[in-house]
Amino acid sequence: MSRRGGEKNKFFFFGRVLCVSIALLWGIHAFAASSFKIGETVFVAYPAGNIKDDAFIVGRITGVNEKGDYFLSVLDYVEGHDYGLSCVPMTKKSASGHETSPYDTAWDVWQDTTVLEKERLEYLVSAQDVMKLNEGKHFFIERHNLYIVFGRWKSDAPMLTVERLERAEKEAQDNRIVQMVAALQLAQQHRRSFYDHFQRPYQTYETIAPLNDLLKKVLFLFEQDDELRQLWQSNVRDWKALPNNGQYYFLLEAIDKIISDAKDQLYEDGLEKVAPLVMQKFKENLTRFQGKIS
Repeated sequence: MSRRGGEKNKFFFFGRVLCVSIALLWGIHAFAASSFKIGETVFVAYPAGNIKDDAFIVGRITGVNEKGDYFLSVLDYVEGHDYGLSCVPMTKKSASGHETSPYDTAWDVWQDTTVLEKERLEYLVSAQDVMKLNEGKHFFIERHNLYIVFGRWKSDAPMLTVERLERAEKEAQDNRIVQMVAALQLAQQHRRSFYDHFQRPYQTYETIAPLNDLLKKVLFLFEQDDELRQLWQSNVRDWKALPNNGQYYFLLEAIDKIISDAKDQLYEDGLEKVAPLVMQKFKENLTRFQGKIS
């Protein structure tokens, strides 16, 4: 009996949804449209392409510069993120008055840019990264929850239902985490290839036809998106090395799992029950992936 799950069903792909701008992809600019007052506690968001490396700062605004960017005093943050890429340190006495250049002392103090100095420094952050505190917390919690759902699918969690994956797709759309939508749609079709409506695991021979449909769907995606195909062929999986802050990260992860699981089915018992023509087409499609697509 096979260990994974789903049944054949329609697949809705959002075409060029991956080509949205990075601002819309994260939804940060939509939240950052509000202006914030001095003394207000805010959430400074630094989402990562793989979600796992998301970072944030919770801070109190102490000033605004002529560009509309904010000085803030740090209250809490995620350690390990390189904030030197996104924050400018200011000595506290100059952050509010802007009377002297902060660089003489601030850069001496801020040696490790993965750790934020709370006592002596304040930081200048871009207005586009600043969100209302409650909205920021909600946004990042939802991202984390979706990351967990996707991880449960990758690990073949037996109690993960297609309905939960469908709900995750809607949550991704509602929270503007659109780079996950196509991957979650593939995950749904994958799950239906191994379990029926009642969560009964399919016998191995029952999985071959729906898995072949899934392989054909991946081949179709490659035909529609040459960049996706080239990235898959190159084995680039580091989200930092992927275009637009890792917009293809989850889709590549999903495709890798689908191909790996399909190959595994060739070593399961019971394949003699599969119709010969269905088995032939299944093997032919797998061979195309092994040959890196012709």
